[in-house]
Amino acid sequence: MAKKKVLLMGKAHSGKTSMRSIIFANYLARDTMRLSPTLDVEHHHVRFLGDLVLNLWDCGGQDAFYESYFERDRETIFRSVELLIYVFDIESDCPEKDFDHFAGVLEAMEENSPDARIFVLVHKMDLVAEEERELILEDRKRLIEESCLGVGVQHFQCFGTSIWDETLYKAWSEIVTNLIPNIGVLESHLSDFCRICDADEVVLFERATFLVISHAQAKRDNSDDGGVKGLITDDKEQQHHEEGNEDGADVNGEAGWAENADELAAEKQGEMSTSPHSQLSSPIHDAGDDGMATPQTPASPGGGNATHTAAGSTAVVSNQVGGKASSNQITPSPTPQFDAHRFEKISNIVKQFKLSCGKAQSQFQGMDVRNSKFTAFIDAFTANTYIMVIVSSKTQVNGQEWGTGVHKAATLLNIQKARSHFEQFIPRS
Repeated sequence: MAKKKVLLMGKAHSGKTSMRSIIFANYLARDTMRLSPTLDVEHHHVRFLGDLVLNLWDCGGQDAFYESYFERDRETIFRSVELLIYVFDIESDCPEKDFDHFAGVLEAMEENSPDARIFVLVHKMDLVAEEERELILEDRKRLIEESCLGVGVQHFQCFGTSIWDETLYKAWSEIVTNLIPNIGVLESHLSDFCRICDADEVVLFERATFLVISHAQAKRDNSDDGGVKGLITDDKEQQHHEEGNEDGADVNGEAGWAENADELAAEKQGEMSTSPHSQLSSPIHDAGDDGMATPQTPASPGGGNATHTAAGSTAVVSNQVGGKASSNQITPSPTPQFDAHRFEKISNIVKQFKLSCGKAQSQFQGMDVRNSKFTAFIDAFTANTYIMVIVSSKTQVNGQEWGTGVHKAATLLNIQKARSHFEQFIPRS
């Protein structure tokens, strides 16, 4: 079990404990109002991805504590640190003192943990007028860069954050990704899975926090197909092998993922369940065998459907995924624009729904979100992750829209078959 020492520092009342509680303790933003200020150092052991434990040191930000950090407890605090998260309050009434403390922390880090990664969060950006945020954040980043360079720190990352929107998830997703040792290998296999599923995007979320761990996006060519770009096929496309398994489906590769919906249809036509999410390891059965057929949720005013499996819990989900708004008719754009924070917005929305299921004594397992442009499948994946697979409604298979019917069943079967393969890279605790 790997333990990583993480320092969380910043001025008193800058929001350190609030963000930690939202990310790791399932607090809602409004619930953080009742948190009391941190006194001295609070130690928290947070389990992430099963076998990764964050030894989180939440350090009080009062002046008296900083004197102790820099003098009596200097080596204890700053030794063997894997990662420093320093939080600035954008509304601070004494920014000069804040930067003095920051410079002192950087000097202590260079002395005791020179290889630690450094992240700086400019917090409470929601208090700044929206039209001024970018300008003020850039100015604060410039001052932070000057402080870092002044003590010889060359590498750091800076984010503007708020507990009231997705920016907090964006920053912490970047932070925790730096602690995953085999992230490059994981991303490579996720790209393969995206190609095999013929998906537009695949996103991997950590199960407890719902932070984004990794994502893959389909490569696209420049052909003019009405604005919906086709996927590039590799020059050395893998030869498709027919292998019999317990489901009777054609599979590809050692992971056993179904690659072609047409071929799967030939094998499984009339035998597919319409249930979007069955048990984690159960094969797809005929709906009439076990009564698992899920009724379709009535279309929303925007034209999208959402189906949730949460032991009786149902909620309406926004039809805006991947920056694509729902509509009654497909109006393709030749140059689609994606929201840079779309994954973090989904993290925030789904985590709140997941917590709501818990309050209703239901267990969240997954959901489908569908409109005229795309279908998004969110499902429990490995023991420590959830996966989201997004496919656009670009073609029809045997008269069925892409992302429904056979293709939907093939996608869910691919997710099921890929679980054991990805467990190699995201081990159980």
